[in-house]
Amino acid sequence: MNIELKGEDKEYIEKLILSGAFRNKDEIIQDALQLHAHHREGLKKGLLEKINTGWNGPDSQKSINDIISAKKNTEGI
Repeated sequence: MNIELKGEDKEYIEKLILSGAFRNKDEIIQDALQLHAHHREGLKKGLLEKINTGWNGPDSQKSINDIISAKKNTEGI
């Protein structure tokens, strides 16, 4: 796979290699992908926690029409 990087990205990668933090571009890409996967997993976990909090929380006394009307009023729809 070929990836073309822009100037700032190229410079950043070169600095990382020169600093000794990474031996080559492949290590940097692998690290970036692992960080990205970790970040996405964190987002999913957080979202699932919020869904479960809402799902397991108390029932609302509002009807769906009440909720829609309130939203329309606050957003001027």
